Amino acid sequence: MSLMEVEQRPASRVERKRMEARARILEAAEHLMRANGFEAVKIQEITDTADVGHGTFYTHFKTKMDVLVPILRTKAHRLTERLDDLTGDMKDPAEIVSVCVRHLLTAIANDPLWSWFLFKSDLPMEQIREATGESAKRDIQMGVDAGRFIAHDGATLEPFLLGALAGVIRDKFETGLDQQTIDHCAHLLLLILGVQNEEALTLSRNALPPLLPGEQVSL
Repeated sequence: MSLMEVEQRPASRVERKRMEARARILEAAEHLMRANGFEAVKIQEITDTADVGHGTFYTHFKTKMDVLVPILRTKAHRLTERLDDLTGDMKDPAEIVSVCVRHLLTAIANDPLWSWFLFKSDLPMEQIREATGESAKRDIQMGVDAGRFIAHDGATLEPFLLGALAGVIRDKFETGLDQQTIDHCAHLLLLILGVQNEEALTLSRNALPPLLPGEQVSL
């Protein structure tokens, strides 16, 4: 799936050409940023690689940071789809939540662009919300309905959990998220949801099933 395919394809020829130029900008930017790091890449390099003019760039994006947002949004959507596939046959909501949060944090830890953005951005919670989408709400509600989790006020629980995860990611930016920290985040999340300590500890330490056989978790 290309970056452009994530969005609805426009019908008119003019609009298609406009979106094709946008997709080239995104693809060029991602390639350059992954090769050289976000800070080192100049907008001129992006437009040269994408074979578009400066005016075309600024038609779609105000800043270089604005280019990174849809790149990471695309990665987040792909991760969500793969996690839904992975957990589709799992019956225990606590296992699903543990697997999903550990894969999410592992993906962030393995993606320098994503971890850098969450560290630098003023809206890290929004980016984590993009990554979890509606799946996290669904999985937690499923656990509440099954009596597996304690019912919490959703309007408070979501920002509380997202803020906690964003804080850990930012705190560990310099050293990186290690497996122990990732597992501990899953353990704490399960405790908050009402799982007993020993079981929460076991679920957060169980072997993490791969998204696809032989494929690494990184995006």
